[in-house]
Amino acid sequence: MSDRVADEVVVVSDDSDNTVDALAAVALVAIFVATCVFWVASQ
Repeated sequence: MSDRVADEVVVVSDDSDNTVDALAAVALVAIFVATCVFWVASQ
């Protein structure tokens, strides 16, 4: 059985990528919350 962990390469992302990921996460949460609010209001 070969050691696959030793073959993996770790790529460190830029801070700009982290900012984009954070903004995307906030946007997804905001969309989810808005959808829940509209769904509850329509009941």
